[in-house]
Amino acid sequence: MTHVSPAGGASVPRAAYAGRVLTRADVATALRLPEAAVPEAFAGSPGIAAVTHDSRAVEPGAAFVAVSGFKSDGLRFAASALAGGASLVVAEREWPTAADREADPQIGEIEGAGPLPVVVVPNAREALGLLAAAVNGNPSRSMRVHGITGTNGKTTTSYVLYNLLAGILGKDKVGLSTTVEVIIDGVGRPAMRTTPEAPLVQENLRRMVGAGASDAVLETSSHGLELHRVTGVEYASAIFTNLTRDHLDIHGDMETYFQVKRQLFERTEGPRLANVDDDYGRRLAREFPGSLTFGYSPEADYQIVDPTDLTLEGMQFTLRTPGHGELRLEPPLVGDYNALNVAGAVAVALESGHDPLAVVDAVKGLGQVPGRFQRIAEAADHGFMAVVDYAHTEVGLEMVLTVARKIADMAGGRLICVYGAAGERDAAKRPLMGEVVSRIADVGIITTDDPYGEDPVTIADEVMAGADPADTHIVVDRREALLEAVAMARENDLLIACGKGDEPFQHLPEGDVDHHDPTSIREGLSLR
Repeated sequence: MTHVSPAGGASVPRAAYAGRVLTRADVATALRLPEAAVPEAFAGSPGIAAVTHDSRAVEPGAAFVAVSGFKSDGLRFAASALAGGASLVVAEREWPTAADREADPQIGEIEGAGPLPVVVVPNAREALGLLAAAVNGNPSRSMRVHGITGTNGKTTTSYVLYNLLAGILGKDKVGLSTTVEVIIDGVGRPAMRTTPEAPLVQENLRRMVGAGASDAVLETSSHGLELHRVTGVEYASAIFTNLTRDHLDIHGDMETYFQVKRQLFERTEGPRLANVDDDYGRRLAREFPGSLTFGYSPEADYQIVDPTDLTLEGMQFTLRTPGHGELRLEPPLVGDYNALNVAGAVAVALESGHDPLAVVDAVKGLGQVPGRFQRIAEAADHGFMAVVDYAHTEVGLEMVLTVARKIADMAGGRLICVYGAAGERDAAKRPLMGEVVSRIADVGIITTDDPYGEDPVTIADEVMAGADPADTHIVVDRREALLEAVAMARENDLLIACGKGDEPFQHLPEGDVDHHDPTSIREGLSLR
C-alpha cells in the first residue's frame, strides 16, 4: 500500500498570504487590543504579510501564532519561527521565561539582535482566526457566507445549497468548502478536513472573492467552531440539520456538543434555519427568536408534504413555504432525510431573495453528492445495486439503511452492508452501530474504517458485540471485505458500503494509505 498525505494535502501548510500588510495598529485592531499591547519591537517591522501556526511554514513578514496542541506547547517553536523571519509571535503567556531560555539556547542568540516581538493574547486559536481574516482582507465582508452545521447532513446540504446557487448565479459566483472538496471558480480540489484551519479558511474565502464569487457555502463542523477555525468569518445565513451522538470523545456530553454547534447561530446576522423535527433544532429556534424552521412537522415554516417516488433515481415532494406558496420539488437524491437537506437549502435560497421558479428548476438539476448514497452504476450490469455512503454513527446508519432497506425490498433483494467504526473516537457507539446494522440489513460485514492509532481488530470486536453473529462476520481488511461483498451479491440485492463515502484514503496505525470504496467495488465487479 502506498502512503499518502490526507486528501492530497501537503504535510506542511503554507502561511496564509494575501498581499495585504498589517501595521502595528492593524494587528491591535484585529486582535481587539490597545495598540500599546503590540510590542515596540514590532514597530520597526515592515508589517505582517502572512500568518501561520506552523513554524515550518514561516516566511519573512509572517506572524507566528503559538497554538498549543494536545501534546505540545506551541511556544517551543517560537524561536525557530523568529529565526525563519517571523515579524511577530502571538502567545498566551509571556515569552521567553528563564525556563524557556534554558530549554532552547537559540532564544539567547535571537535576543542578541534586540527585544523579541511578542504579543500576549487570551486565546491563541482565536487570535489565529482574527489575524488570518485581517491579512486576507476580511473576505467574508465582501460576500455572503452560508454556514451549515449539525451531526448528519452537513455535506449534502452544503452541496445542495452550492448547486442551487450555482445553478441560479453561475458556478463562478459561488464557492464551496466541505469535508469532501473545496470549489473555487468552478474548480474543485480535495479537502483535508471538514473545516480547515483558520488561515486556509480565510485564504479560500479570499480566493473565492477574487474569482468574483458573491456567495460561499461553508460546511462548519463542531471542531471548526470550538477550535476557532471559523473565527473571523461573518455568516450571512446558517442551517442547523440535527444533533445526534457523535464526537463525545471531544465534547464530553450532548449539552456541551449542542453549545458548540449553537455558536453558528450566534455568529450569523441573516436568516437562521433550524430542523424542527430535531429536538435540538426546536430548542435553537426557541433560543433565537426570528429563526425559521423546516421539516415534516406541521409547525415548520418550510414544511415537507406529499413525498413520493422513492427510487435510486430520486424523489418528489411539496414544500409549503411562508411566502411563496407550495413548491413541487424533484431532487435527484434518495431518502426521506435528503428531503430535509433539500428543504433547508431551498429555504436559504428563498430567504436570500432568489426567484422561486429558478430555485425549483435548480433543484431538478442537482448532481449526486460525492460519497452520500453515491451509486456505483456498473453494478447494474451484474444485476444488483451498489452504493457508498459516509454514514458513520448509529443514527446515520439507521437513516441510510432504512432507505436502503425500502429500495432492496422494492427490488426483491437482500441488503448487504459493509461498515466499521473509527478509532480514537467515541467507543460507546460501536456496539450500537452493530445493533443497527443487524436489525436492518440481511448481511453485515464489519471491517476497518479509520482506526488511527487503535488496533482494528479490537474495534471490530467492539462493533461485533452489538451485532447478531448469525448474520454478521468480520473481515478486517476493507478492500477484502468489499471484494467479498461484491462476490456474494445476487440479483436485485443492494450492497452499501458505509463510513468512508468517496474518501481516497484510510488513517491506519502505520500511517495514511490509499483506499477508495468505489474503486474496490469496481475491482470486485471486474472479478465476477
